[in-house]
Amino acid sequence: MNEFARLFSIERNLFQRFVIVYKYIRFCNSEPIVKGILQKIFDDTAKVMGEPEENMNEDKFLNVKGKAIFSQEFWIYYNNLETIYGKMTKIKDCRLKDKKEFGSLCNLFSKPYSKQMLELSFKVVNSEVFDRLDQECFFCCDDKEDKTYFDAKKSILYIKGSKIEINKQEKITNAHKILKYIFIDNKDNLTDDFFYSEIAEDEFGELDYKSRKNNWRKYTRTCEVINEKINKEHKHIKQFLKFNSGIKGKLKVNKKYL
Repeated sequence: MNEFARLFSIERNLFQRFVIVYKYIRFCNSEPIVKGILQKIFDDTAKVMGEPEENMNEDKFLNVKGKAIFSQEFWIYYNNLETIYGKMTKIKDCRLKDKKEFGSLCNLFSKPYSKQMLELSFKVVNSEVFDRLDQECFFCCDDKEDKTYFDAKKSILYIKGSKIEINKQEKITNAHKILKYIFIDNKDNLTDDFFYSEIAEDEFGELDYKSRKNNWRKYTRTCEVINEKINKEHKHIKQFLKFNSGIKGKLKVNKKYL
């Protein structure tokens, strides 16, 4: 949205300025996030304009009146741009055969201050949309950036904001399976010890784990692979998984990363 405003400010050709406005409003009408924010601004405006004024004390009246004035001003600036969009839509449909339509558009914005007025319109609309977007991002944020978790669908491990891709192809790896077992299947018990025998049976379907000699090596090696992959991408993260060897071997997540 800022790029449209920048292009408009440096464009000298009048027709191209109108084209930029046309593309800007088309973007606002088609981009789901922006469209949703504009709808909320509209809804808020409707609420403010519909406030009953009877039985109001002076402070409440001034507060509602102030909101109404701001809301009206926003839509005046937005309407400047939308008016151009509407006329440019007609011009596009008739492929400029109707010269009167373009002439009326030029006359409408032919004042010495018209360019500055439209630049201000861009600024007001962008500012309000971005403010609303920042607020939504803050209120919708679930603070996951400070948490350690595993996104099994994307096979991505997040360690307090650090991102590590586990599967880079569609093939499900042993590393993916172990992290899924820890963070998805046992998400309420992340501080527990996880025995290889339990992982083998529950996640790998190996019912004969204890009868297979040296089978535990697969799990220690997978833990090594996970730690190496993490440390390679993020040098400050060391020994993410703590583990040992042997038929009774087990692993656990290093508490400093939880």
